[in-house]
Amino acid sequence: MFKKFSISALYITFLSYVLTSDVLGANPGAKIEQGLQKVQTFLTGIIVAVGICAGVWIVIKKLPGIDDPMVKNEMFRGVGMVLAGVGVGAALVWLVPWVYNLFQ
Repeated sequence: MFKKFSISALYITFLSYVLTSDVLGANPGAKIEQGLQKVQTFLTGIIVAVGICAGVWIVIKKLPGIDDPMVKNEMFRGVGMVLAGVGVGAALVWLVPWVYNLFQ
């Protein structure tokens, strides 16, 4: 948990430094924005891939006891939580820089 938080904090710090730095040369803004968009797309892809793996893992673990309504409920709840986590994680990758730029 702490490792994920530290990676997120490092990403936010990196973006805030890059977006506010004036020492990067003679107006490289367009190239930096293109590069950051590629980084955001890559991070979103990683989050989605991890979510797919987690969802498949939950289904595989719960599949043998699917006849039991309690196990079925746990499986769908787990898959729903993974789906919500993927949605929040992917949204944060795009929303944090956007919100930061609003208050500059």
